[in-house]
Amino acid sequence: MQNQIDMTSMKQEEANRIDVASLPLADALKTVKGNGSRKLLVFSDPDCPYCKQLEKNLSGLTDVTIYTFLFPIEGLHPQAKDKAIAVWCSDDRIKAWDGLMVQGIMPSKKSCLHPVDKNIALARRFGITGTPTLISGDGRRMPGSASAERITQWLDAVQGVSQ
Repeated sequence: MQNQIDMTSMKQEEANRIDVASLPLADALKTVKGNGSRKLLVFSDPDCPYCKQLEKNLSGLTDVTIYTFLFPIEGLHPQAKDKAIAVWCSDDRIKAWDGLMVQGIMPSKKSCLHPVDKNIALARRFGITGTPTLISGDGRRMPGSASAERITQWLDAVQGVSQ
């Protein structure tokens, strides 16, 4: 009490951490900005309006590697899974994702081997139920969209943790 530290939230944050090393990064879209020194993982739904806002905000980040796990929530967005698959199966996944999320350009519908179902199962395994959900390089979670400044502060709060 004397130090005004919220021990409960610290314990909850620690209990909710994700072992980032255990995540299948090959099943995510990878974007490197600047030197890519910080790591940010995002579970995102192609039809989620908050995810679209987040994508605009992510353009303001520097020196970060962003891994985007396509996580359509079919109960809310029935066409999202088809869009996620179309993005994954595109010749240029990053361009297709950015076009869809920032400019509203739907990629051509394609089919291929994709990790979308695995990403859905992965999110469930970690208790991720909403999008966007951000995960820092040290496994902390941040639900919802945030400004580039807020995300930068949150990522920079990692002290003494190699990413």
